[in-house]
Amino acid sequence: MGKVDKEMIRIAAEAGAKAAMEKLEKERRRDEEERVDRRLHNTRLLLKNYRLFKKHTDNAVYQVGQLNESIYEILELMERRGPSDFTASIKNSAARTAVLVQHIEVMLGLYKTYCEDSGRQDNLRRWRVVKALYVDDQPVTVQELADREFVAEKTIRRDVDSICEHLAALLFGIDGIKKE
Repeated sequence: MGKVDKEMIRIAAEAGAKAAMEKLEKERRRDEEERVDRRLHNTRLLLKNYRLFKKHTDNAVYQVGQLNESIYEILELMERRGPSDFTASIKNSAARTAVLVQHIEVMLGLYKTYCEDSGRQDNLRRWRVVKALYVDDQPVTVQELADREFVAEKTIRRDVDSICEHLAALLFGIDGIKKE
């Protein structure tokens, strides 16, 4: 094999290795984005079903003390299963639901503190939005909330997106943060 042939093989090998590394990095970034998207989706799912979970917990026969799983194991279960499997699992497990409701309540409390401590009107509105849409006993529509807050429905929808990003970070920790 001549000097030129060896050089061509080296260049081809380097190009192949570089292409493989770029492909692996692209797949890693895609997987990370999908994981964050799942967590944002799951955060929306948790908020949407919070009242139902709360009622389920309030009327459950089983107590949190009867569960051998931690909140982290429950959140991992949520990560592994699809949304419909997860929702069915939560509805069927009173103790898991109770732990999850407690976790959501603590994180909502942290979010409320964050909003209040910021002193920013948009954050204070976001707290009122999450409370009215998902926590209060009497839910309101986006339109009713927009009228009450004197903003467009689009603003309320953007607020919900922002709320979900913040709550995903609180609920899932560092893994819930969307990387720019």
